[in-house]
Amino acid sequence: MTPAPPSPSPGRWERWKKTEPARLACYVDPAGTALRYAEPGPWPTYLQRSADPRAAVRTVYEGLAAQGLRYETAAIDFAGFHTAEQIIRPPGEVTARGGNCLELTLLFTGLCLAHKLRALVVLLEDHALAAVWLGGDLDDVWSSGRPAPRDHLIMSQGLINSRVGAAAVRAALDGFVADGTYLLVECTGVTAAGEPGTPSLRLTFEEAVAEGVARTGRGSIADIVDIAFHQRGGLYRPYAAPGPTTPVAAPPVAAPCRDADRRDRADGVDRADEGDRADRADRVDRADEGDRADGVDRADRADRAAPPWARPGALGAWALVGALRRAAATEPALAAHLDRTSWTREDLARLLTGLAPAPAGPEGIRLREVAHGLALAMDAHAFIAAWMPQAAHPAALRRVLLDCVADSARVRPHGLAEHLDAVVLYRPVADPDSRSALLRFVVHLAVAAGVDTADPAFHDWCRDGGYDIAEADRLRLRFRSRADDARRRLVVHLRGAPARDWPDTAEAWLLDERGHPTAESPTVPCEPTAEGVAEALCEVLDWAHDLPGVTLLHRVDIALPTRTLLLWRAEEADVGTRLGAHHQVVLHWGERLHPPQHLRRLARQAGYRLRHVEEEGDEVYGAIDWVDPGAADARADFEERLRRNEYRGALGLRFVPGGRESLFEALFAQFPILLWPDGTVSEWTAIEEDVRDRWVTLPGGFTDAYCAAWTRADDAAPPLARLRAVWDDRPWLAFCRTTGTHTAGIGTARGTRTRGR
Repeated sequence: MTPAPPSPSPGRWERWKKTEPARLACYVDPAGTALRYAEPGPWPTYLQRSADPRAAVRTVYEGLAAQGLRYETAAIDFAGFHTAEQIIRPPGEVTARGGNCLELTLLFTGLCLAHKLRALVVLLEDHALAAVWLGGDLDDVWSSGRPAPRDHLIMSQGLINSRVGAAAVRAALDGFVADGTYLLVECTGVTAAGEPGTPSLRLTFEEAVAEGVARTGRGSIADIVDIAFHQRGGLYRPYAAPGPTTPVAAPPVAAPCRDADRRDRADGVDRADEGDRADRADRVDRADEGDRADGVDRADRADRAAPPWARPGALGAWALVGALRRAAATEPALAAHLDRTSWTREDLARLLTGLAPAPAGPEGIRLREVAHGLALAMDAHAFIAAWMPQAAHPAALRRVLLDCVADSARVRPHGLAEHLDAVVLYRPVADPDSRSALLRFVVHLAVAAGVDTADPAFHDWCRDGGYDIAEADRLRLRFRSRADDARRRLVVHLRGAPARDWPDTAEAWLLDERGHPTAESPTVPCEPTAEGVAEALCEVLDWAHDLPGVTLLHRVDIALPTRTLLLWRAEEADVGTRLGAHHQVVLHWGERLHPPQHLRRLARQAGYRLRHVEEEGDEVYGAIDWVDPGAADARADFEERLRRNEYRGALGLRFVPGGRESLFEALFAQFPILLWPDGTVSEWTAIEEDVRDRWVTLPGGFTDAYCAAWTRADDAAPPLARLRAVWDDRPWLAFCRTTGTHTAGIGTARGTRTRGR
């Protein structure tokens, strides 16, 4: 029996931001929901295709109605209440205490998806219900690679098609319901009476369908969310639900997956075809819903009590089982290992001993590579846990993984064990035994945590594991040198007249690792043109490189006026090469140093929003509120949303600046992190997913993406390269407070003070 495949990096269960409807997908776990409500209920076989989709929807509805659920109004946290957020109860709490219309709709949608029924969440102004597509099942959509027929009339990229207008969407949905393409279901109809004496909301299936049509006809459609679309894109993975408040029914016996080959893709280490490298993330990172039906970890209590380094992470175990299944198809002697429910270091050693006589065929060779790599990963896990446990910080693990293994961006491991699994599974092709990638990961992690790998304990681990100590020392020096370079930053402030597109003067400071200025350049005048600004940057770089103790400048921060930010690519400035070729270029809003009078109140909000990003956002994958063009075009409503603080942290815009300079200036003032496209974007999922995947590398990761795009065709450029960004981080805000003040300046290397305006 195979272990349950991992749910990679589930985020914590948190409040839903109403400004991000797509995030509702995070509150739906089809497999977990199916297991929770396995009994009692007349369920169709899990993941079994139904010849009659409408009958299957009825069965799901009636099965959920048999659970005795109650209706309960929305949960409210009066201490932390915010109009732009809503608490969504997890399934266990809905079972125990009841749920409101949205929670019941998400529950019903999850069960539909678990049974291969494509269900959408329809959000009205004050209500939620489900719409189920009757034109086929999920496999029909995924196998075709295209949206369902005529879906463009109501949806675009998994949300309501705002371009056609609310009236057109309403008319199209009404037509779909009339011709039997979609079925509307009022999900509160599954509930029984609450407290004694309260009326029951229970509806028969046909009554729930009729009520769904009636409620949609009476209400205004605010949005339509395709849960499966957003989950499949990888950007919105199901949250890890808190522990159930009541005992959960025993999971059902796992039904066989309809597509065995799809489950086998978990091994993720097939390197025979270089053309498949881009797909390896899918083979390891995306769990097929059929696999997830296998249920929960069935390891015995003793195995669960073992230390985490005593067995592979979930990512590695899943890959190992996939490789073993494929190898056993050609090597029958390996079939005995298929019954194993968990793997220890000793189990891997026995498997490798059995594979020692050079197994025949590529599948056996691949299995040996995976097993050997995971054994090394477990040894590395034990060493890190004993020698530098403080280094295994989630953001540091993610950052080091992305730096060490280029192909790992799309996988989202959770915890130290899965990160080490990812190093093994996504290592470069030129590293056949995983040692080079693992050594690089461990050394980089140590340097990032300030741990000295010259320690004899580290050398002992290298010798015991067969690692090259000389290579480890070279890596230590390289990473330490890079870290030292990154601690210094050159800050360049380009200033000009408000009505001009281009600055006419440049000022610069060299900051130390604490963000304190150690030197200030003389003011450099420049021609107010792109060429003049590039020449001023050359003079500033010459000045900085002539300073004592400066060898290489890793990071260059450039503060620009609003107009220049919207029209100039600073990383492409010609300073002998393009500026971004040798420097990490980070852009800032220049007026923050001396905010104009009409923007000062807005500028004060940036610090509060940055605190929200740092303290309440996801430190590994970030949290950005994305705004559609329609929201910004309704300027008065958008500004009211801003005043209500509905966008609390970082802001992403899905529209170009053209004709909106005053809006962008106000947004630059209020938001310390602001992203926008450099041109028209027709498909946003890949871009937003790339932002999350590479969040820990930002803002420097933007420069890396731009540099990669210089040498690739447009369709092969990193999605991140489509975005422009202003990133006013904590050191920059502190620098602006000290440098831009009217009453005091800063000390410099020459003992002078800067000038306030």
